Amino acid sequence: MYRVLIVDDEPVIRNGIKAFINWEREGLTATADCANGMEALSLMESLPVDILITDIKMPLMNGIQLMQHSLQLYPHLKVIMVSSYTDFEFVREGLKLGAVDYLLKPTLEAEDLLAVLRRCIASLEEEKKRQSKISRSQLDAVYRDQRKFEHELKRLIVLEQECDYSWVPGWMKDRITCVYMMLDDAQELREIHGNLHTQLLLEDLQESFYTETQEGVAALVTSDNSLFLLLPKGLQEVEPLLLQWKQLLARNFGVSITLGICSLQGIHEIRHGFAESRHASQERFFQGLGKIFSANAAQGLPRRQQDAEIDETPDWAALAEQIRGRTAASNLIKQVHNRWSGGRLDPARIKHEACSLLTETCQNSVDLGTLPEQLDHVRSAETLEQLEGILSRLFEEFERGTAMNLPDKGYSGKLITKALSYMNTHYTEDLTLQSTADAVHVSKSYFSLLFKKQTGQNFIDYLIDLRVREAKRLLVLNDFRIYEVAEAAGFNDVKYFSKLFKKMTGFTPVEFREKHQTSK
Repeated sequence: MYRVLIVDDEPVIRNGIKAFINWEREGLTATADCANGMEALSLMESLPVDILITDIKMPLMNGIQLMQHSLQLYPHLKVIMVSSYTDFEFVREGLKLGAVDYLLKPTLEAEDLLAVLRRCIASLEEEKKRQSKISRSQLDAVYRDQRKFEHELKRLIVLEQECDYSWVPGWMKDRITCVYMMLDDAQELREIHGNLHTQLLLEDLQESFYTETQEGVAALVTSDNSLFLLLPKGLQEVEPLLLQWKQLLARNFGVSITLGICSLQGIHEIRHGFAESRHASQERFFQGLGKIFSANAAQGLPRRQQDAEIDETPDWAALAEQIRGRTAASNLIKQVHNRWSGGRLDPARIKHEACSLLTETCQNSVDLGTLPEQLDHVRSAETLEQLEGILSRLFEEFERGTAMNLPDKGYSGKLITKALSYMNTHYTEDLTLQSTADAVHVSKSYFSLLFKKQTGQNFIDYLIDLRVREAKRLLVLNDFRIYEVAEAAGFNDVKYFSKLFKKMTGFTPVEFREKHQTSK
């Protein structure tokens, strides 16, 4: 809505103007009214205004003076003057300054005011379109440069042969900072929102990075929960900017990120910078999420061992036998904790050892059941604390005889069939993993693992597929607005629905409708 400010020293005129117009119906809001120019100017310094309706003769500051000052604040401001019969000299001056029109107080009618307001709106809309075309053209040029830099950056990191540096902008030839960004709690986000969510989220974070930085490159060159960033200047100048960006992401997107950073001289060292910043970010496994780790710190970060040939490798078979012998899980975790937290092993090696221990534990089980899904949980752990928590839970369940083995005899298939029937009936509602598990009378964790085993999909991804199929049907069959289609298919956020739909189908909802209605 466009904001309107009414300024007149006569309360009856101000109230009359406010009563004349159905502001909301016209796409306007009467933001405020003031009794003189000084009061109005003070208000406008903190409150943007699109249309100013002002008397010409007022105490302290007249309408012409107010118009001059307010146009300096807002060059696109539209001004409507209100005058008496004796103010024509002022009226002419106001029109020269760019006022849209003037209205006479003694004969002021609602229809006249509404007609001038609509002219103001049309002028504002036209200016917005022109500005949008200019901005779009500028953004397209910037976008092309960004994508070119991202593509070349990926090539530099992946290819080991000598590369062409002719494309490199000037700032990349001087001191630069490499940043390896890891999205925290990515597995939890996938379980709640689906596998595509993290990809869409990373694209939003990439866009946010470009919005907040004048120079820099953010490339999706790594895993499905990471970005690699390049920024001009060294660590001292860049760290405050990264802290501000982290806070912005937490506020606007509700996400936490971990950053590994290192500084180097020029793009020729980029592969080293990528490796060092990535190594630094992995320190979150030991020290926790949501921090910034610098590879250029005075003491440096420990170089952890990834090779398989390490002395004193535990006897995983013996440890597994203890678990099968009902040794307390907490005692077993203590045995491996000192080895894993001692600073010698990197996260990948630790997860490999955890998977070995888990696999050995299940070797003699009649049915390994959900072992692959459990191993995926271990590999997705982002910190050592999370990893040990996952193992503790699994070992405790094993002690109770509830882990890995899913006694079937057709029971699991019937249970999931019942769950799918429930989902097909309720997928447009606020359906969750917990509510569906409750509907079939099993625990949430058990149902999650069983659902993945039986269907090959996570619960939330299956649910999103159902909703997108319904959205496709609605788009083809009727002329609902896009937000109505989103709501009817079970999506609460139309913007997110449109992005997800485009990612899954290759078409925007509007393009999909046009394509399939045309082909009918």
